Amino acid sequence: MRFKDPIFQSVIAPNIYDRHRRPIIKRLQRKLGAKLIVYTANPTHPIAHIMIQDVPLFEDLLRSVAGAEKGCLMINSPGGDANAAEKLLTMCRVRFTKGFSVIVPDYAKSAAAMIALGSDKILMGYLAELGPIDPQLRTAPPPLPGETIPARSFIDGLEIIRKKVQEDGDPVQMYYPMMAQIRPEILARCQSAIDGSRELAEKWLKKYMLKDDPRQAELVAKWLSTGEKYKSHGKVIDFEEAKNVLKLNVEKIDPNSDLWSDVWELYCRSTQFLQQVGPPVDAKLYESESVSLRMSIQAVMIRAPRLPARPPPSQPPQRPTPQPPKSPPQ
Repeated sequence: MRFKDPIFQSVIAPNIYDRHRRPIIKRLQRKLGAKLIVYTANPTHPIAHIMIQDVPLFEDLLRSVAGAEKGCLMINSPGGDANAAEKLLTMCRVRFTKGFSVIVPDYAKSAAAMIALGSDKILMGYLAELGPIDPQLRTAPPPLPGETIPARSFIDGLEIIRKKVQEDGDPVQMYYPMMAQIRPEILARCQSAIDGSRELAEKWLKKYMLKDDPRQAELVAKWLSTGEKYKSHGKVIDFEEAKNVLKLNVEKIDPNSDLWSDVWELYCRSTQFLQQVGPPVDAKLYESESVSLRMSIQAVMIRAPRLPARPPPSQPPQRPTPQPPKSPPQ
């Protein structure tokens, strides 16, 4: 292995695609024996998730390596829309007919992990992590700010109330206010999202990575999608967990190898390029040996409208003055 100075700090120096990142991509292709495409999400951008708007740029990225039968996707992403992820995965599988692998230098979570599950092999750095693919629901529709809550938590909340009443003997009346807030259509949506995530993962695992062990494919899809085995959506699934528990076809990149040195430098240069001085506008970077594409999104935070306060009355309400009783007629 050739010695290199610390990379993450040094790439703040000139970091140009033609002079720096493109040569690394070409070196990695020789070592991998496949064409390399790179998808990097900006970790500081609020809208850097996988979404359907990725498709046009991703297609241009794939067209730049058209004709290659073997391909490798180096991805670093927090996740996003599972349906969009499946579309990107399908595009890769159609283009790379003789083999498709995924490199995870740091993290491929949620929908990004879904893409990795649909490959033939996942190459993981020693610090790399995958994550569960259990669906998340937003508490407010975009672009309004809001948090994401696991779909499983809505179903589990109702189950907790049921146990409190049936097993602990709590009076059902005390849970009426909470149960009134649980909308049946939301519960149905949650269950459908969980079922869809499991079926999607099972389909791709049975078709490629775990095609020789369909039972294990079913288990992995269930463990990753339902939120029962992995309680936290941010759970770290490292190389050991992926290989020994999930039984995935994963390969650990030797941290002392030239391969890891190039992967790490390319990752550092890609993320640093996206975080250049100024407001975070570039959400994602797509690169190959011949193109460098960026998705720029200007994020604007919108506050939820507030109802105007009702003005106080100008005068306090007056009680009617009691009238004296009328005298009876004489």
